[in-house]
Amino acid sequence: MNELSSLISSSFPSETDSVQQKSYVTYTLSALASSSEKVPTITLLESRNLLTAGGVTGFRTWEAAFHLGNYLCGNPGLIEGKSILELGAGTAYLSVLCAKYLHASHYLATDGSEDVVSSFSTNIYLNGLQDSSIIDGKELSWGHALVGAEHPEWNAGRSIDLVLGSDLTYDATWHPALIATFREVFDLYPGVKIVLAATVRNETTFEMFTQRCKKNGLVLEHVEYPMTKQKSQEGPFYSDLAPVEICIITRL
Repeated sequence: MNELSSLISSSFPSETDSVQQKSYVTYTLSALASSSEKVPTITLLESRNLLTAGGVTGFRTWEAAFHLGNYLCGNPGLIEGKSILELGAGTAYLSVLCAKYLHASHYLATDGSEDVVSSFSTNIYLNGLQDSSIIDGKELSWGHALVGAEHPEWNAGRSIDLVLGSDLTYDATWHPALIATFREVFDLYPGVKIVLAATVRNETTFEMFTQRCKKNGLVLEHVEYPMTKQKSQEGPFYSDLAPVEICIITRL
């Protein structure tokens, strides 16, 4: 009762302070659960109340990452033994999933925000991957050259088999830079495949992205993978109010 009285009498933090507070969040991976083992989990340090800061949305995990993670759990052959590049990795939810549970051979998590990239190490540590050589983090701004005269090799000369991305297409002003990066990745690794999950908050914006892909010689294939309704989810739990499209992008 004393503790309750103390909580009731304490003032609420300001909205500015509240959105900057970080929380430890543990997600259960029900798609990987088995009757003989403990349900796998991923723990992340996130700013759950922070929607965007200076155009950066990578301080919390969004629905598209959860939905893509479920798809990958159901199709582990896409990840196992593969060298993977993730664009816009944010909290590194997919990074941890693929490196720790889906057995990627190497995983390079990238983001255009220096602050977001600096947070990778904390979330990698929280999931026991701090001593792993499988996962690395790197700052990567879309539209900027991956390889220059001062960097004759990119990603330490490793090949890239698969590119992952979630919630990368919601702002049309970013589409040209994003597609420029896609094209450069295809130039460096002709056999690569790109798998994206996009929350379709605005159908016109998503259609603009689709058309820009076609104009740049990229083939976008929609994958039939319906979202699990919120009332039927067993973890991770996420909103099903906006549809999430999963697409595979290749080059002609």
